[in-house]
Amino acid sequence: MKKFRGLVLWLSCALFLMGCGEDEALDAYQADMETFFAHIAEFDENINAIDTGQEDYVAQLLEYLDALDAEVAWMAELEVPEQFSVVDNLADEASENMRQAVSYFHMAYEAEEFNPNYEEAAREYYQRANIRLQYIVMLLHGEIPEGEGITYTEEDNSIFGDGYLNKSDDDSEEGAGEDTGDGTEGTQE
Repeated sequence: MKKFRGLVLWLSCALFLMGCGEDEALDAYQADMETFFAHIAEFDENINAIDTGQEDYVAQLLEYLDALDAEVAWMAELEVPEQFSVVDNLADEASENMRQAVSYFHMAYEAEEFNPNYEEAAREYYQRANIRLQYIVMLLHGEIPEGEGITYTEEDNSIFGDGYLNKSDDDSEEGAGEDTGDGTEGTQE
């Protein structure tokens, strides 16, 4: 009976180790992204729960936005598995847009006099970051984003790896990161 138990244990370990390796990076990324989106949901809930009647509501908002910016920056630094390489540029763009949004929110609310133009810019960058996060969710679920101004080009016949959003056959690599005019920027590899 002990030999059988030892054999079962050995086989279980061998099967576990065979399942690791290449999929280990994908599993780690999926776990990190699940954590990231759980944190994003918490931030959304907390921001929406701020009582604007309180004296310190602006400080609360800016504190949550700073934490949200740090969370998006962390997500952008994750090593993206080859299967989802198109997500890498979107994550970087989401992080940059969130950084800009938070910076403009601070400038709007911390100035001696409230500046609505900074708030408008902050909301635009915030929206851009959210759009990219939505694209990431779609891509991770195996969907290709569709809509006005969105194109997807595959390279090497892989659906998600080495693909581009908002890059047509005529685009050069240098021009792939330019603004498309609809509030979204193209990605570059």
